[in-house]
Amino acid sequence: MTTLAKEKVETHDVSEDVGQAYGEWFFNYMKIFGRRLFEWFMVYMFGYYSVSFGWLMAPLLFLVLRDKRAKEKKIKFDIIRAIANADEKDILQEFQRFANLPSWVTFPDMERVEWLNKIIRQLWPYAGHYVKDLCKYSIEPSLRTALEEYKLSGFQFEKIILGDTPPRFSGVKVYDDTSRHEIIMDMDVAYAGDCKFEVSVSKFKMGIKDLRICGKMRVVMKPLVKQIPLVGGLQVFFLNNPDVDFNLIGLADVFDMPGLSDILRSIVTDQIGYMMVLPNRYPIQLVEDIDVVELKCPLPAGVIRIHVIEAHNLMKKDVGIMGMGKSDPYCILHLGAQKFQTKTINNTINPKWDFCCEAMCNVIRRQSILIECWDWDANIPGAKNDDFLGRANLDVQEIWKSGEIDMWVPLSDAKSGRLHIRATWLELSDSAPALDLQLEEIRALQNTTKNPLHSAVLMVWVDSAKKLNHTPDPFVRLHVGNTKHETTVRQRTNDPVFEEGFSFLVRNPKTQELQVEVVDQKTNTVQGKLELDLNMLLKEKNLEIVSEDYSLSGASGGLAAIKLSLTLRILKTALKTDDGDGGPKEKGEVETSSSFTPAAISEPPSSSSSASVPQPPAHTKSSKAPPSTPPPPHPADVPEPTSALTKEDVSVADPSGVSNVATHADVPPPAKVEERKPSVETTLEEVMSSAASPLMHMLPSATDNSSLRHRPSVSNSGMHGLGRIELSVKYGPRNNLVVVVHQVQGLQKEEDGELPDPYVKLYLLPDRSKDSKRKTDVIKDECNPKFDERFEYAVSPNELTHRRLEVSVINKKGLLFLQRSSTMGQIHMDCGLLDAEKVTQWYDLAPAMDEEEE
Repeated sequence: MTTLAKEKVETHDVSEDVGQAYGEWFFNYMKIFGRRLFEWFMVYMFGYYSVSFGWLMAPLLFLVLRDKRAKEKKIKFDIIRAIANADEKDILQEFQRFANLPSWVTFPDMERVEWLNKIIRQLWPYAGHYVKDLCKYSIEPSLRTALEEYKLSGFQFEKIILGDTPPRFSGVKVYDDTSRHEIIMDMDVAYAGDCKFEVSVSKFKMGIKDLRICGKMRVVMKPLVKQIPLVGGLQVFFLNNPDVDFNLIGLADVFDMPGLSDILRSIVTDQIGYMMVLPNRYPIQLVEDIDVVELKCPLPAGVIRIHVIEAHNLMKKDVGIMGMGKSDPYCILHLGAQKFQTKTINNTINPKWDFCCEAMCNVIRRQSILIECWDWDANIPGAKNDDFLGRANLDVQEIWKSGEIDMWVPLSDAKSGRLHIRATWLELSDSAPALDLQLEEIRALQNTTKNPLHSAVLMVWVDSAKKLNHTPDPFVRLHVGNTKHETTVRQRTNDPVFEEGFSFLVRNPKTQELQVEVVDQKTNTVQGKLELDLNMLLKEKNLEIVSEDYSLSGASGGLAAIKLSLTLRILKTALKTDDGDGGPKEKGEVETSSSFTPAAISEPPSSSSSASVPQPPAHTKSSKAPPSTPPPPHPADVPEPTSALTKEDVSVADPSGVSNVATHADVPPPAKVEERKPSVETTLEEVMSSAASPLMHMLPSATDNSSLRHRPSVSNSGMHGLGRIELSVKYGPRNNLVVVVHQVQGLQKEEDGELPDPYVKLYLLPDRSKDSKRKTDVIKDECNPKFDERFEYAVSPNELTHRRLEVSVINKKGLLFLQRSSTMGQIHMDCGLLDAEKVTQWYDLAPAMDEEEE
């Protein structure tokens, strides 16, 4: 090729590039010009036809809100994706600037698993085939059935791309106090991948991308076997509903607007909950010869009866005349995938629901009941436009330990408001006589609530069916009362094997029955049905029937049969661990009793263990005997150190409610017990005699009754003559400082003899701002007020060591500007020195300190 020819080729290429660049510029310019022309034309047409200005502003407002929402979601995705792709050192350097540290930093029992994240990152490209099969054969049928209820048919996956970003595990905990035949592991998992899923619904193609799932996942390895792989099976599930979010693409992008997008996200969240959020599990069988029933359908640990009684001082969300609006509140309760909702009380901020529900609880550790309060607003059906009024959490483990809690819980993420909640733990019993007692208790509760209550739990294991007709696509439908469950469909078989289990709450086993139907999905015809009277289970040993074949009625030929296993358990109210004050048990009062062991937490307590309520010592009644000859107690009579005994002694001393701490002071203890802690007694006496100590008012005035020592009597007015206050202070697992103000005793009257109007005010020093301030209600004309109010502070563990809790008792006597609001007494508590074993204690009120002295 000559030089001239080369120059011609180069000139031709340059001209083409220039033409292409000019064409792209002209196309982009005309695109912008056309868009602006269309916008001005629409504005002109709106004015020409005198259309309301609102029709122009509504789409503009929608576009602005949509862009803002898209930017916020993009920032969240970028942050989580950067964390997933970063190393451990980079994460620590980045997180040191924020308060929300990873779980293995916040909780010492959570461990780092960087090695696992590196392995997953390398295996992630090979996980695509498994996820594809999971979506096609497990998720696709469930979503197809769910969308058919919204008149959307033909759902299927068209494209499945996992992307390059793997899930990340920020912390792992393995429990070492479980049964010998299982391993329990909790993991904090976060996935914000660049995945892409395209689907088709009713001949329309759409998809999602940038899927985000965050939650607490539990993996249970059981049973442990003697052959490789040493683990017989796995149970994988989320303790509570995970946080799910995604972006829509294709035709579905039209639905990415408030209301419609909420419907789609609720469908996806419900399907995830149906698959692997408690009480649902995703079982994986690794060994053939194991108990499949125990792996796929274990018995629940118990049932929690939740009573949402009332609320007080909720936020006002509905604007009324002169700004004095109210709200239309209702509550939504979540325990895993189980969801309950109260009725709506219109136009009030102090609603009374008296709503009662029962939820099956499969695990005790690290699971909580979430209660959300909303203000109802008229909106599009399915859309969530209601105003948020706050939320509260109840720890399942505390309910299990105390048997029953009855408390006022302040709402978090809200300016004001609190809920009155009662929660009762119900054990599972295999004793038929316990049914009558539970039925009587239900009849008494039905007088206060109209919601149906239950007396038993029925477990149904559907093993298989045989000799069905016409090669159907069978599935089994189960009914107990208004509750319905269905198995998955088995394709084209006369002898289907299901191996699925279901749980039912039963109101009265004496009168209810189980209805079983085998249905062909293709023709929607019933292949056979069965009705079983639950009363027969009450006559069986251990209230169960194992692997029994039942003939199906209505089947042609009369040979069709189904194999079932039935287990009935009677609900039995767990004995309440009474704290001795005669009032409701507060969250924070729960103490570790002598009968509680770490291993006992993996299963519900038996009736014998739950009945171990601390009792006063046997020699208390003989206190009138001469001090020189006390009867020596038996070693079994010496109780374990619990706060319940301290409070029980207080209530027994004086029925009028005025406690006498020196109930056992007149009874000298045995010499053996006296010699156990001589140094502790000497230390306490020295501290009590040192009135000049600045920490005097921080020491609890109640005695340690577990050692049964002789100590001087202390009056109800405390060491300084200002009174005493009973508090429960505990640092919770959700990075929250829980303070329960129970009562105050021995307050002084005013100079003119009038009774004070006390209330308790709290500050988390050194912060004295409005955000740090908490206060109880005012009790009128009372020297021994009882509050039983609970407060929370969100504070990280590192920050807790630098904080002090100031508790002041204020007298709010008078009207309006004549109120005196004088401080009657005060205590200061170092939050870094909290004792987890002594949550509830009495504290002597001391004179108020000036801010300069602090």
